[in-house]
Amino acid sequence: MSAPQKPPGVGVGAGAGNSVVFADDAGSDVHASNNEKEKFFGKMRRKTSFYIPNSSAKANTSTFVNKIVTYDNLAVFLTSRGAEAHYFFLNIGRQFLWADYALETKPALSCLQLKDAFVTCHDVNPLTRENMDTVLGFNTGDIMVYSPISGKYVRKNKQFVMSKAPVTCIKWMPGSENLFIVGFGDGTVMILDKDRDDSSTVIPLTSDSTAGFPVYKPPKGAAQKYNPISQWQLSKKAITSIQFSPDSIHVAVTSSDGGLRILDHVSERLLDTCNSYFGALLCCAWSPDGKFIVTGGEDDLVTIWGFGGRIIARCQGHSSWVTSVAFDPYNCTERSYRFASVSDDTRICMWDFSASSLHKPKSQKRKGGFFDPDKINISNVHPVLSKKQVAILEPFMSQSIHNEPVCFIAFREDSVVTADRIGVVKFWSRPKQDEQLDGGGGGGGGGGGGGGGGGVQ
Repeated sequence: MSAPQKPPGVGVGAGAGNSVVFADDAGSDVHASNNEKEKFFGKMRRKTSFYIPNSSAKANTSTFVNKIVTYDNLAVFLTSRGAEAHYFFLNIGRQFLWADYALETKPALSCLQLKDAFVTCHDVNPLTRENMDTVLGFNTGDIMVYSPISGKYVRKNKQFVMSKAPVTCIKWMPGSENLFIVGFGDGTVMILDKDRDDSSTVIPLTSDSTAGFPVYKPPKGAAQKYNPISQWQLSKKAITSIQFSPDSIHVAVTSSDGGLRILDHVSERLLDTCNSYFGALLCCAWSPDGKFIVTGGEDDLVTIWGFGGRIIARCQGHSSWVTSVAFDPYNCTERSYRFASVSDDTRICMWDFSASSLHKPKSQKRKGGFFDPDKINISNVHPVLSKKQVAILEPFMSQSIHNEPVCFIAFREDSVVTADRIGVVKFWSRPKQDEQLDGGGGGGGGGGGGGGGGGVQ
């Protein structure tokens, strides 16, 4: 699921709806009264329930797409909503839905239904106001550039022209209306142009050994009109997350080999490689000022890294794989930071930290670790430190918020959005200003529509 988007594709999750009291969780790591919980999480307002629009489907003869169903009088509806409306885009199995979050029980605005493939990831371009260009990745390795407004789409990587591996993550390149980056299940990352054709044959690529990892580009000449524009071999295992830094110069990439790689994507150079304590890394997020990166993965830990590769702290609070992390940009300052993590254990954990208040590792001695740098030619690999060498951070709030494993969290100014693996999306409003002031050092919270973790302040 992606964060809700304005027509230009801007924004993060939000919601409004009927108030529902947040259910008490006796198993919470934080033992608090209902009133205290509301200061952290607020009240649950709405749990989304999308359904397919009740209208005729567009004629379709594709062997890939089953049908595209759209809301009746969609153009009139969009005009009435105005340019400031917010929308959700989410993928559930063989369906990709576009919905208006403000309409609590209304159908989705459109539903793209696939015949056999599953949508694994998607991203909406914040620059394409008129079309809301969206890129989708599939378990089959196919890639689609899709406009939910017009219903038009273009497929990439047909018949495995560029890669036979499944697509695991996909992002638009910062500031570009045409370029996007794709991570695959074999550790390959490609930069593609939505307007370029795929080559009918495999294009011979020339390796650039100065980047710190294998970089391949098409040879000069006529082949430059084809995708991929560039290809990186970052790992031997699946790419799990790609996140661009606030300055749009750097990109953080996590993978199933346990590596967090920080690259300068403009010059295509590897800057640092950090390693999980154990197992794959599944997600990452940048702090709003770009000074820190948090990761989560199969070691049940959230790890805070300083830009440059130094480990700041390991965060213990989950009992299963950490699937999504996000900073709260509205509660981060120059000295302190707030972020949240969600996990297969159905919990949300809220964390506050200040780098100056955490002790630094005592040494750089390598201890354990899952990542094996010998299997791929990379530089600037930082050692895995033992538990005694790294500061431990505990959450100031931990709460079970879904009945199923949670896989998504996003912050916006007035709410927090969470989603689980069966497609339940929940919204949580932030507390009012007086509730924030009364919340004390632990911070207030806010429930928001529909069954998820609260926006905490």
